[in-house]
Amino acid sequence: MASWKLFFITCMHFTSQILFGQHLKMLTDSSVTTSIRTLSAVGNRIIWAAGSNGQVAKSTDGGQHWHWLTVNDFATSDFRAIQAFDENEAIIMAVGEPALLLKTTDGGLHWNILFKNDAKGMFLDALFFTNKEKGWVIGDPVSTQHPFMATTINRVQSWQTITNDLPVFENGEAFFASSNSNIFIWKKTNAKWMVSGGTASKLYINSQFVYPLPLMQGSASQGANSIDCYQHTCIVVGGDFMHDTTARGNAAIVTLHPSIQIKTPIQAPNGYRSCVKHIQNKTWICCGTSGIDISYDDGLHWQSISNASFHTICITANKQIFLAGNKGRLAKLIL
Repeated sequence: MASWKLFFITCMHFTSQILFGQHLKMLTDSSVTTSIRTLSAVGNRIIWAAGSNGQVAKSTDGGQHWHWLTVNDFATSDFRAIQAFDENEAIIMAVGEPALLLKTTDGGLHWNILFKNDAKGMFLDALFFTNKEKGWVIGDPVSTQHPFMATTINRVQSWQTITNDLPVFENGEAFFASSNSNIFIWKKTNAKWMVSGGTASKLYINSQFVYPLPLMQGSASQGANSIDCYQHTCIVVGGDFMHDTTARGNAAIVTLHPSIQIKTPIQAPNGYRSCVKHIQNKTWICCGTSGIDISYDDGLHWQSISNASFHTICITANKQIFLAGNKGRLAKLIL
């Protein structure tokens, strides 16, 4: 599915807009030639972004100003995941080939290789940390039907490839690297919830439990792209990125108690969605190449608030909402 993932391109020009009472404030222009697929916020004011063409950006004032840099020696790399720890320390993930994890401790001036795999077909999809010590990276199957997974427990000084207790994928099933959000790990239990797409779209809880998802599936452009969880609810979004205005088979609601149940929204998002994030209480937001939607009732009803194209979202500690997409576009959504 790697060839399809690299195809995600939607070119749209837009400016700040007010729709349904929400204000979408553009923070950058389109002069930077990068497709941003990942954001990471630390506290209220520090936000990092990463994308294609070896580009990384950072704001230390809550998104008002951004500093762009090209990672030395990796100007052609496609960074699809970033994990920031403060304004100086961050990790970025290059999907492949080779697949890389790089780390900076000086605000992005220098980057060191933590992990490298140049196997043919290697494609990493997401990076998730539960704290500064524990992290996981996942990728598509290479030579087996098992996805790739590696973990660190020592503040990313070393990574250990996991070879046991992995899910078994169907032929043509894989992860999407659209927004660094196809995995969610519960901090208290380290339980890994992962969503897949392609020929099949499923929710994997570690490797022991597998649940089919009521999302579009069957081709390389279809399936689940993103999952986020809060308390007893998880929301999954996806659809078909080749037909991104199709407003069906693009979301699912997973409730955990008294038992795991999966249902579809009464009112679905208005098209393919690559990222979903919980904001607060029962409020969630999702975005994709055909727009942004919001739900105030734990995903049962979604309303469109913009047709602007974005790939990914992050929420700061004080519940500020930031989005990123093609051409280096960064925006802040004010509810």
